[in-house]
Amino acid sequence: MTRQAAGGRPAAEFEAFFAATAPQVRRYAHRMVDRASVDDIVAETFTVVWQRWVDVPADPDRRRAWAFRVAHHRVQHWYEAKQREVRLHRRLGPARADVADHAADIVGEHDVAAVLALLPPAEREAMWLVVSVGLSPKDAAFVLDCAPSAVTTRLSRARQRLATVLAARVEGEVAR
Repeated sequence: MTRQAAGGRPAAEFEAFFAATAPQVRRYAHRMVDRASVDDIVAETFTVVWQRWVDVPADPDRRRAWAFRVAHHRVQHWYEAKQREVRLHRRLGPARADVADHAADIVGEHDVAAVLALLPPAEREAMWLVVSVGLSPKDAAFVLDCAPSAVTTRLSRARQRLATVLAARVEGEVAR
């Protein structure tokens, strides 16, 4: 007897989807939250996907976009919780040393991560979803719960900022 997901779809179908998509969701979460929270974001994302498997589109691209939309919402909840935590610590007294500075975790060892970290969060997220994950602007808009034109605007602005940053770095290296 095969274990069934919600709505009667076989668990094997979910397991294959999880195996193919979880590494991408993990990379996305790694760019958006601190390292200590990455596993939580991935686990919460796929818990929701499993619970709502009957609602997940059958089309592979839409299915992946649906999972990233869940991950996006998990990341948004994470940021809201961090903001509440910071406000609470401000009200209670001096900042505690154990409040994570996720900026240090976002900036990785590679120049790409460092440059992407310079982008505002909305532009960084749009760029990551389209360039690194490979979603179309339409699917990225679905993930971010905004219009496709908003995603293309964010991408355009991100590309302009990146061109400026990279040009300045090249000029700095040439001047040496």
